[in-house]
Amino acid sequence: MTKLRKVQIALDSKEMNLDAPIEPSRSRDRILELLLKSEEPVTVHSVAALVAISRNAAHQHLAGMEREGLIERGPAVRTGGRPSQAYRLSAAGRATFPRQYSLLAKQLLGELSHILGPADLRRAMRRIGQTLAETLSDRVGASADESLIAELMRELGYASRVVEGPAGIEIEAHNCVFHDLAQADQAICEVDLSLLRSLSGKAVDHRRCMARGEGSCRFAFTQPMCRRSRAPADRRRHRPVISRPYRWCRPILLADRNARA
Repeated sequence: MTKLRKVQIALDSKEMNLDAPIEPSRSRDRILELLLKSEEPVTVHSVAALVAISRNAAHQHLAGMEREGLIERGPAVRTGGRPSQAYRLSAAGRATFPRQYSLLAKQLLGELSHILGPADLRRAMRRIGQTLAETLSDRVGASADESLIAELMRELGYASRVVEGPAGIEIEAHNCVFHDLAQADQAICEVDLSLLRSLSGKAVDHRRCMARGEGSCRFAFTQPMCRRSRAPADRRRHRPVISRPYRWCRPILLADRNARA
């Protein structure tokens, strides 16, 4: 064998080694796509044949995806002999494929704004925030402190933390879970504000906002507001401590809502 031939074989071997790590992920994607398009659960044998991989490789891929919750077991399939286990996509597996929730949400927001008008749209967003707070009522009771609220916000995806502000404790969020929508219409921010008011039982000042181009959102918690004076109930003769007016004496507490129900 010539030296040139040996070099060519070595290069071919290196190319095969570079391609090898990519193949499992490609096979995995093809299996997911196969299950997506299949109307019936698919057996290991069928996966191996349709994806052009060995039966052992198909079994390993399916076992791994089942552990991750991407697929689930369907009814066994009779093939003339022993019944074969079949698999189908789970809800989590379907969620790995592209979705256009943001596009639909923007269209819905625009339509709601057109039908309701700015004032009613903000009221609707506040009701959504209160409803969201109610789903967390078993975690917080009548009201929650800032640390627990920040923890709940992190679970919702806000990347939030408790920080020290100019006038006391604040919550800072580095991720707005409704950022695209809030940029389209800042009425969406009322969801966050209403959620925080309902959880804390306090008035909330939106000091910073990513939808306004700032680096993070910051929420300061103050005393409940009085409708008539729009100042804290125990400081009615003094200047209000927050700048945003509210239309109620205090936020609706979860305990109050449950009591009325």
